[in-house]
Amino acid sequence: MVQAAVIGLGKIGLMHDIGSSEGRLHTHALAYHLDPEIEFAAAVGTRAEQGERLAKLAPEAAFYVSPEDMLGRHAPDVVSICTPSHVRYGLIQTVLERSEARVVFCEKPVARSLEEARHIGALMAAHPDRVLIPNLSRRWNKGTADVREAIAGRAYGTLKKIHLRYTRGIYNSGAHLFDLVRYFAGTIDEVRVVGQVATSMDQQEDWTFRFLFKAGGGRIDGFAEAFDDREDYYLFEIDLYFDKGKIEIGRSGDVIRYFGIEEHPQLKQLRALRLEREDEGMLAKSNNMQNAVAHLVDVLKRGKEPACVLEDAIYPLYVAEALIRSHDGGGVVVPVGG
Repeated sequence: MVQAAVIGLGKIGLMHDIGSSEGRLHTHALAYHLDPEIEFAAAVGTRAEQGERLAKLAPEAAFYVSPEDMLGRHAPDVVSICTPSHVRYGLIQTVLERSEARVVFCEKPVARSLEEARHIGALMAAHPDRVLIPNLSRRWNKGTADVREAIAGRAYGTLKKIHLRYTRGIYNSGAHLFDLVRYFAGTIDEVRVVGQVATSMDQQEDWTFRFLFKAGGGRIDGFAEAFDDREDYYLFEIDLYFDKGKIEIGRSGDVIRYFGIEEHPQLKQLRALRLEREDEGMLAKSNNMQNAVAHLVDVLKRGKEPACVLEDAIYPLYVAEALIRSHDGGGVVVPVGG
């Protein structure tokens, strides 16, 4: 059995699954509790109330308020870090120095800045037998894998343009959005901010920009439209345009549409898009957290290569930094470092 522990019992650590009527799991704690190959040994929180909630959800897991105390009494193979980002560096260091855990499974963003991310990178480099796997959750989704396979297999020819629609910040939603662009099309080469939209993340100084970009070595043009989740609605959508079709990812990946091409019904000399396939309910059919935990087991027990590593979590920070520089420079074109 793989022994697991969780540090941080907030929303993604535990609370999203307390009293939930959705019928699907969201949290590290419940995913560990339900996986048949995992022994959920312990968890660390900050309040007695969290311990009481943990006991109801996963009575087998011991509750602690000190990471050091927990690591001194247990020998986890994997430790989830689900705390706010400003304390993650110290916790990663604690896990590496006070345990033999081979995997640190860390929520995003892994750091508050590129400088801090580099420090985490140096910390991991000093422990080459350990690996940090970031929870870039959409990588665990079957729909995401299907889209990537279609692109790699050139099912619709050459990828030419990308349109993004998002809200809630370049660090919050952006961490996933920029990772998926890289996952599908290669790195974002340059950005140019053309506007800023207020969202609920402004209170955390996580700004949301409208911007143009180039990706894939300059071969792919892109545009990101931003929305205010307070006044409009929550959006996380990606449109991929190819020379022989189009793929639409909607409702945060819950629906994916694949379009081929055919002769236009009226303008015979032109081509039109034709819907070939529509996959709905993908978030229910393929649970990201459940898939992620199963992947951790494969890494630990079967030697599988991690689907994503620290570098993948750091990359979106380079994009975010470039966007801020473009905005502060009045909309200048800024290359993305990294």
